Amino acid sequence: MKTIKHSSTRPKNEKGFTRIEVMVAMGIFAIGILAVASMQITAFQGNRSARLRTEAVTRASEYMENLVTQGYDTISDGSATEGEIDLSWTVADDTPITDTRTVTVTASWDDRGGTRTADYSYIIYDSST
Repeated sequence: MKTIKHSSTRPKNEKGFTRIEVMVAMGIFAIGILAVASMQITAFQGNRSARLRTEAVTRASEYMENLVTQGYDTISDGSATEGEIDLSWTVADDTPITDTRTVTVTASWDDRGGTRTADYSYIIYDSST
């Protein structure tokens, strides 16, 4: 009967990765995945900010168009809320010159812990005089 002798040393032609190499590679991979996850969160926040800004500017523009078409004598101060956007408008008489009104629409919304605003101004002339 032949006895088989097991050697504790590896033959020189055997190739492969050690556990330490695999663990180092997994650590590098994990750091990369965390960086990508952080980047995705930032992208989501940026998209939300852009959506809110676009919505606010669009709403303010629509309100300005509606106010201007009402006519010189019927425009007055006011406010409204649409979704996450607060709108307010003011009317200043005889500004910048006599027989004009300056209408300013302000849209405001909360974004990343602060309040953002967008303003539109339009001058209306009293054509009845």
